[in-house]
Amino acid sequence: MTVYQPVFATREAMRIAAVRELLLGAGITADPKVAYPDELERVAMAAGTCLVIIDGDSLPSPDVLQRLRRNSAGSRIVIWAERLTTEILLTTIECNLDGLLSSKLPPEDAAYALARICRGERLLRFDADSVSTDSVKAARKVAEAPSFDAQWMLNGGEPGREK
Repeated sequence: MTVYQPVFATREAMRIAAVRELLLGAGITADPKVAYPDELERVAMAAGTCLVIIDGDSLPSPDVLQRLRRNSAGSRIVIWAERLTTEILLTTIECNLDGLLSSKLPPEDAAYALARICRGERLLRFDADSVSTDSVKAARKVAEAPSFDAQWMLNGGEPGREK
């Protein structure tokens, strides 16, 4: 496996310790260089081939991420987010990033996923609990309310007839 210099882009100093644990779990012992998202391009270019982990709450613009991807072809770029949003998912895909990881994943799962990304896999891993409970309740309501087709198929086409 290629040895990557980790670079962590964030505005939240309290998240640095969690990223260190994630890196250690993935077998990366180097301390991450920490940068504000505004300085990410400069820091990543100075680091050479690196593992860029971007705090999902501190995302730089898509233009910055696309330039970073273009100028650091050998680097791995991962968004590490607490909440999965459409914007983060689209940014990951459109900017051709290497991964999207939930910070709510169990530590072993997150570290394993990060190690796989470092080996060259593209990976999107997020916690099933990050799905809002409102959308789950709405899905259950729809499933509980039988449609005409379901009634017809299950009840032999006669309304109100149950087997």
